[in-house]
Amino acid sequence: MRIYPIQLEVSGPLAMFARPDTGGTPTSYPAPPWSAAKGLLESIAFLSRGEAWLHPTRVEICRRRGSKGGAISFQRYTTNYGGPLRHDKHFKSGAGMQVFATVLANVCYRIHAEVRGMHGGGGRHPRHYLQDLFDRRIKQGRCYRTPALGWSEFTCDYWGPARAEWEIDDALDLEIPSMLSNVWDRPHAGAYVSRFTQDIRIEKGVLTYAE
Repeated sequence: MRIYPIQLEVSGPLAMFARPDTGGTPTSYPAPPWSAAKGLLESIAFLSRGEAWLHPTRVEICRRRGSKGGAISFQRYTTNYGGPLRHDKHFKSGAGMQVFATVLANVCYRIHAEVRGMHGGGGRHPRHYLQDLFDRRIKQGRCYRTPALGWSEFTCDYWGPARAEWEIDDALDLEIPSMLSNVWDRPHAGAYVSRFTQDIRIEKGVLTYAE
């Protein structure tokens, strides 16, 4: 079967891919989980009927060319929460509630993926069409919605083709004991079913997603 590859580089000053086990004071994973990578790709292009979809295969964690690597940069972050999970006194008064988090700082990722889905039919090949749509929007600097690095307020300062001034951080090796891999049971219009992958490794700056 023919493979339809795509690639996207994203970067930004802050990123948050929350670990579910960190609760009300969330801490980010050191790299985007599979579902977060898929969401970033779908902010560029997707097919609403789901006849083809974007399937991330790996993410490369990058550093500025020539800079020292081998470490993930975290920082503290405080924001105001105004949703329904506030304490009763805050909810009744309309006041916000401060949320403290540990987020990633100054990140750059290259996401590699394949277009998967049904074979062609009815005059259009869905996988080829989605690949072409994605690549065309990247070249034009267009997107479906503004790409964000996890939390919606952490918008990317760059998204597009790979840049020469960034390189894979091949000094970075990490082990993640457990990582949320997916939150839906199907690639399109699925039901909520959280799934975790155990003993994930980032080797020479590359995280390969499990099938």
